[in-house]
Amino acid sequence: MSENAKNITIKGLFWNAIDRFGYQVITNLTTIVLARIFAPDDFGVIYVLAIFTTIATSLVDSGLATSLVRSKVVKDVDYSTMFVFNLLVSGAIYLILFIAAPYLEEFYQINNLSLYARVLFLQILVQAFGIVQYVKMLKSFQFNLTARVNFIAVLGSAIVVVFLAWIGLGFWGLLLQAVLYAFFRSVLLWVWGNWKLDLSFSKESMRTHWGFSISFMISNLLGKLLSPLYNNLLKMNYTTEDVGIYGMANKLGESPNLLISSVVQGTTLSTLTPLQDDFPRFLNACRKTMSSLAFLLFPVSFLAICVAEPAFQTLLKEKWNDAIPLFQWLCFAGLFISLTDMNVNFLNIKGKSKFALMLEVIKVGSAVGIFFFTYQHGLLAVVFGQLAIRILCYIIAASMSVKVYGYTIFAQAKDLFSSFLISLLAAVIAYLPLYFGWISNNLFLLVVQTLIFALIYIGINHFIKNQIWMEVLDLAKKKISKKV
Repeated sequence: MSENAKNITIKGLFWNAIDRFGYQVITNLTTIVLARIFAPDDFGVIYVLAIFTTIATSLVDSGLATSLVRSKVVKDVDYSTMFVFNLLVSGAIYLILFIAAPYLEEFYQINNLSLYARVLFLQILVQAFGIVQYVKMLKSFQFNLTARVNFIAVLGSAIVVVFLAWIGLGFWGLLLQAVLYAFFRSVLLWVWGNWKLDLSFSKESMRTHWGFSISFMISNLLGKLLSPLYNNLLKMNYTTEDVGIYGMANKLGESPNLLISSVVQGTTLSTLTPLQDDFPRFLNACRKTMSSLAFLLFPVSFLAICVAEPAFQTLLKEKWNDAIPLFQWLCFAGLFISLTDMNVNFLNIKGKSKFALMLEVIKVGSAVGIFFFTYQHGLLAVVFGQLAIRILCYIIAASMSVKVYGYTIFAQAKDLFSSFLISLLAAVIAYLPLYFGWISNNLFLLVVQTLIFALIYIGINHFIKNQIWMEVLDLAKKKISKKV
């Protein structure tokens, strides 16, 4: 990787980390505040509707945004074509869901679901307005600007949501959170973006990007569909409260993994695109990216598993205790989601979106099939089924990577091994105070476990002079020396 590409990547990782960490911290804190106020069945209502917003938002983007980001040359008409197409599709989808809302209420037997759905689905329309501005920022490597937009948007929506909860309208805050975030984000993208409104539409532009976009759209849709699909399958066999318990465990359980992988993927989609035709450099950059992902991903996930019990009991009330073991196993399963997604990201950069589509079809089909063998045995059995599917999907994705650009599963294991082993060791040692009951106060226990884990993980990496850790230290020293 050239020095310029390396600097751009490091800069992108830094700002994407601030972006995603800020978003995730604020979102999770807001969720915790609301979870202390509302019962699991209130969250169950939101999780049931999530499948429709997931499908709709995937169709609105349609993969055009990703296609433009990975394209070396993009014309003004390409941006305007994407804007017009997304706007028309989002309007049509919202109209269909608006009309269908009463039928959803009748099907799920949840009072006022029709009204809730029509309000929640507004996010589909709102977010379509900001996609072009966001793509232009990514194309010009303005990661600091996208971080600022996302952080302010999520903070603004969180403040409104907490205020609504404080004045006794909390459920509407829970419902409006996604809509408010989409609204604030779109407004800020237009304020700081440099694209001027243009309603030109080119059939040639659509044809150019459609081949990649359609495969990406379907694979992206299927990739996001699994969790909300499980929520709806559970609703048919369990109570709304059970859906809320599972949905909360899944949301919090996947968040450490999706947080880290989104930071890395959000950067590499832009920075690795120029290297896609240079085989040796591309493979080397992929290996470095995978090692960087592992360095961040494994410690965050294993720490979350380790401190789950005192964290839940400190931050949430006893009504959420049933979610703890589900959360821990979903955290572990989420590791394989992130590793799979990274392989898929590399495949998409190489223009092989059809491989990603093939993988998602296998994943969703297998997941639905295994659900019907596990749902009768309880929620934990359902989670174990998901874990098996995610391991299988990672193996398949890694096999596809070998075929496309030569990144073997053995090379991946080598790049992942040290971070995995050190994280596991740190988690085992940090778990001892909980296992032996040395500390009774949950908050103090949470702090002690976190400190033990951090000291062991950082200490071992410093002792063995891990390359990524050394680069982080060098970068920090340079930043400090510039300020002094």
